Amino acid sequence: MLDDKVIVLDSEAQNRTEALKLLAKKFVDHKIVQTSFIEAVLKREESFPTGLATEIIGVAIPHTDVQHVIRSQIGVMRLKSPVNFFQMGDGKDVPVKIIFMLALTKPHEQLEMLQKLIGLIQNKKLLIKILNTNSIENVISILETAGIE
Repeated sequence: MLDDKVIVLDSEAQNRTEALKLLAKKFVDHKIVQTSFIEAVLKREESFPTGLATEIIGVAIPHTDVQHVIRSQIGVMRLKSPVNFFQMGDGKDVPVKIIFMLALTKPHEQLEMLQKLIGLIQNKKLLIKILNTNSIENVISILETAGIE
């Protein structure tokens, strides 16, 4: 579920919508999802925010329904400068630096993957490694260390 084609380091985006569109378009370009995925992710993010504040940085885990997905994939975007997302649960602003975008073909995969990502997000050392690496291969290795593959 990890592919270097949908991992982007030091992307520049002015806001969460632009960041989500940039990453979701990569999924579309590589035929991981249908074109409807982009709008579905944006719509879901408005209704069910995915921002999470951590001790170090903000993280977002956008995703949407399985009918927009062709094959399961996790995309990662590390932003050069944080953009505000709304926090999951309370809607407060969270400056997000890392986005983990999920495209999953089976509904039960979402819960399992969210649990693994929460474990990664709570691991300060792994998040710092993702923030500091200059290599997409290292990002993949870090995710695999966290049981995300």
